[in-house]
Amino acid sequence: MADINVTRPEHGNSLANFLTQHWRTLTITAVAIVVVAAGYAVYAITGQHSKEKATNVLGGIIAEKTGPERLAALESYLASAPSSAKTAVLLEIARTAQEQKAFDKAAKAWAELAASAPEGTKELAVLGQATALAYGGNKPQAVKILSDFLPKAPKAYQIVATTQLAIIAEEAQAWSEALTANQKLAEADTANAATKAYYEAKVAEIKSKMK
Repeated sequence: MADINVTRPEHGNSLANFLTQHWRTLTITAVAIVVVAAGYAVYAITGQHSKEKATNVLGGIIAEKTGPERLAALESYLASAPSSAKTAVLLEIARTAQEQKAFDKAAKAWAELAASAPEGTKELAVLGQATALAYGGNKPQAVKILSDFLPKAPKAYQIVATTQLAIIAEEAQAWSEALTANQKLAEADTANAATKAYYEAKVAEIKSKMK
């Protein structure tokens, strides 16, 4: 489906034009990067240095193995890893699986994190799971996960989750969810004139497809 051309109040606005041309790629990629980076940050903050043995095992796998071999080693280690290390191992499985385009395995790792990880990582894992599912072709399930997540999502996650839902729902032709998400983004306090006009145009486009 071709991207739409939008006439905006700020003629020639380069940011607006760039968003129009690359919104799908930019947002889904950004979500994936943010999820992984933030997940590692959360684990680093909450981890304890006394967990050296588990850390050394995980570090050894990361240092010594690459590609499918690393993913297989991580999956094998997860079964015997102490509970204190499982969050880090699952994060690395998710990251490695996404790099290998093994999106089903990435989605599974994110799902386990969403069910068991501490607050902070749990919410990020939901976004990661939706991203992996969307990349793997299961966009309807990604839409469901994000739709269920948004009503209870902390404020800090609202915009990124809504943006992700807007993109994936449109790709899945889940028009009701796509419309609601784009309407929320158009009304968001963080929307400037260019992005507001962009999302308003998306709302109009989606409404026309729903007739």
